[in-house]
Amino acid sequence: MVLTTWEWTRASGLTSFVLLFFSIFAGLLHSSLTLKKEWKSRLYFFHQTTGWLGFLVIVFHAVILLYDRYVSYEWYEIFVPFMSDEHRVLNGIGTLAFYGVFLILLSSDMMKKVGRSVWKKIHLFSLPAYLLALIHGVLIGTDATSSLVLMIYVATSVLITATFLYKRMRMAFKKRTVVQEG
Repeated sequence: MVLTTWEWTRASGLTSFVLLFFSIFAGLLHSSLTLKKEWKSRLYFFHQTTGWLGFLVIVFHAVILLYDRYVSYEWYEIFVPFMSDEHRVLNGIGTLAFYGVFLILLSSDMMKKVGRSVWKKIHLFSLPAYLLALIHGVLIGTDATSSLVLMIYVATSVLITATFLYKRMRMAFKKRTVVQEG
C-alpha cells in the first residue's frame, strides 16, 4: 500500500498533535503532582521525549507539503507565517504553533544559558502553542469532521484544561497556606 502525500500530511499532523498533547499533559502533571523521585524523572523523560518527537513529526508534516502536487506549496508559504496563498490565516496559525514549539524546546535545551526565569516565561507559550495547533487542526484538517478525530480534539482539550486548572488551584492553595502560616 502506497500512501499519498496528502495521507502522509494528515497522518503526521494528527500524530504531532497527539505527541504534543502528551508532552504538555506530562509537563503539567510533572509540575503539579507530588510524586516519588523515580516517577517524577520518568514523567519528565516522557515529557521531553514526546515533545521532541512531536516537533520532528511537525517538521515532517511541513516538509511533506512541499511535495504535495494538489496544493503545491512553496517553502516560504510553509515556513513564513501568513504567506500561504491557500488558507493564509489557518496555515499561518499552524506555522506560529511550529515556531512556538521550537522555541520552547530550544529554550529547554539551553536553560542553563538563558536562565530559569527566561525559560519559564518561554515555557508559558506551551498552552497557546497547543491552542494554535488545535485551531489549525480543527479548522483546516480534513479529518476534523471525523468523529474519532473530533473526540481526540475534545478529549485532549478537556484533559489539558482540567490539568492546568488543577495546577493553578494547587499553586493558589500553597500560596494561601504559606501566607496563613507566616
